[in-house]
Amino acid sequence: MAKLENAIVKILYHVCALLMMVMATVVTAQVVSRYVFGNPFTWTEELARYVFVWMSMLGMAVGVKYGSHIALDILVKKLQGTPRKVLVAVNQLFILAFTVTLTYSGFKLVQLGTRQTSPSLGLPMEWVYIVIPVSGLLMMFFVLNETARLFKRERSGD
Repeated sequence: MAKLENAIVKILYHVCALLMMVMATVVTAQVVSRYVFGNPFTWTEELARYVFVWMSMLGMAVGVKYGSHIALDILVKKLQGTPRKVLVAVNQLFILAFTVTLTYSGFKLVQLGTRQTSPSLGLPMEWVYIVIPVSGLLMMFFVLNETARLFKRERSGD
């Protein structure tokens, strides 16, 4: 399972890097078209926004994998033994509940997007919204793997 997890994270890093490059290029094109040519492209702002959302959602999945989101960990650091493990398990359950809600709501939004297109680009909005349930599923995968690792460590006595 660790190989699959590492492969997914590596793919996510590359996709986020590509999205960052696309966003930088599109924003640069917007600035050049506006200030140099005096006639801004109409599609660049919309594309940059969608790329930013995709990058944020996929980056959020990587953040969940490494536990690198902003957190109040004062209590976790103070506790030891069973109370600490219980608190960590409850935290994992909350994160799991969030990912389930995000995934479910994301699929509903994708269904809604089948009847819409974006104003400037004419993209089907389902392609814009699909990142929400995908990132929810990725986060769910990472949370379940981390929870399994925690229980495995507990059984082995670490």
